[in-house]
Amino acid sequence: MTNKKENLRLLISLGLAGVMVAAILWLITKVSSTIITPSNPISTSSSLTNKPSLMNLGTRILVKVQTYPEKTDGVKAFAEKDFTTAVKKFTASLKNNPNDPETLIYLNNAKIAQDNSSVLKVAVIAPINFDPSLSEEILRGIAQAQNEVNKQGGINGKKLQIVIASAENREDSTRLDNELVQDKSIVAVVGVRLNATIYSENRLVLVLPVERPNQAENQANLDNNSVNSQPNSPIANYLFHVNPLYENLVDTHSRYIARQARNIAICGDIRSSRDNSTSSSNQILVEQYTQAIKKYGGNVISTPCNLADKNFDPRAFVDKAIETENASGFLLMPSIRNIYFATKVAQEVKGRKALFASETMYSATTLQNGKDLEGMVLPVYWHRDANKNNPFAKHAFQLWNAQVNQRTAGAYDALQAIIAGLKQDNTREGLQRVLANPNFSTSGATGMIQFSPSGERQGEAMLVKIERCESCSTGTGYDFALLNKK
Repeated sequence: MTNKKENLRLLISLGLAGVMVAAILWLITKVSSTIITPSNPISTSSSLTNKPSLMNLGTRILVKVQTYPEKTDGVKAFAEKDFTTAVKKFTASLKNNPNDPETLIYLNNAKIAQDNSSVLKVAVIAPINFDPSLSEEILRGIAQAQNEVNKQGGINGKKLQIVIASAENREDSTRLDNELVQDKSIVAVVGVRLNATIYSENRLVLVLPVERPNQAENQANLDNNSVNSQPNSPIANYLFHVNPLYENLVDTHSRYIARQARNIAICGDIRSSRDNSTSSSNQILVEQYTQAIKKYGGNVISTPCNLADKNFDPRAFVDKAIETENASGFLLMPSIRNIYFATKVAQEVKGRKALFASETMYSATTLQNGKDLEGMVLPVYWHRDANKNNPFAKHAFQLWNAQVNQRTAGAYDALQAIIAGLKQDNTREGLQRVLANPNFSTSGATGMIQFSPSGERQGEAMLVKIERCESCSTGTGYDFALLNKK
């Protein structure tokens, strides 16, 4: 009996001791976490959260449309540093899907690693999770330029390596910018950013391959760029636009619209979420067109049209716009994801009034609905017939087995400008000086590329019209025909 009591006391004592030790350890951890704080939140945030890098040379599949087993095997081999196998697998994948720019970039990167070549690294920002169609269009231009220059021996003997940077969500957008500017092996970036000042502050060239309405609206940034490009300025301009600013495109198109139709009904694509950059961009575009059309003597009617409204009724809108406000023309401004709904409006307009659209509809998806959109006029920065002596369109068709659009041409020219600059100076600061020099110029898909001191490119837009065609390469029976009159 006594032994049982003693054993019970021992167990109770051990239990109390265990509780006390656990409590002391908890207090030590609590105190330590309050005392020890990171001295540099920006540089340590990634290591503290253990988040994976947002940059990728070939170890992850980001564009997941039509992924073949060979591509999966190639990515796995790349991650294991088995670059010989990676080259074979990526080559096989391209035979199955020649229109896959991500695979071609990975293949070129794998060849560079296999040969242990000296490299110059350029990053491309691809918004794959937010706009996969735009991302593929941009990646095609980048892949074509990389493929061409490396086949020619590279840039002064150094091969061009492309890193694809893509954020998983909007919260990672700032982290992506920080990763890019802090990686000193990256000499330039191609991509679109809403807030690009971090690139000038960290002296990393950023070339914008496409223009957005909110970029043209941000005149303060352009003015700052111009000031920063002066010799005595502490921060030089590192932002360069490979296409004329969006306001030039809107102006050319609006002038034409006002001549063709008196009362214009505009269909925007406005979402309710405040965090949606496409929404704010589209709202700005509607305002830009409204002001420009009025400037040229046209009138924008008040009948509302929102392609993003789930309750939107295309027939009711078109009937009301014509019968109530005498609309004589309709201007469609969808996001790429809502081209389908814009086509529904066009079906109701067809044959009744003039039809116009923003440059977003300059895509192969639009031509698939050419029967309903025949006669529609839209503005573009590039068209393959604008300069028939330029080999870009022919080479692009041979490479991708499909026609490309101006977003691919813009990305190609963005990288061509960087390549030409790196041939003169392959440092970050040196590249900026080369591109900002008024004597700099190089040839690209869109013609001669030359920048103003503030990083802008001068030029006007062109207009194209959807027309029926026989035996045309689009495979739809319709194509974008270049208009001579603006």
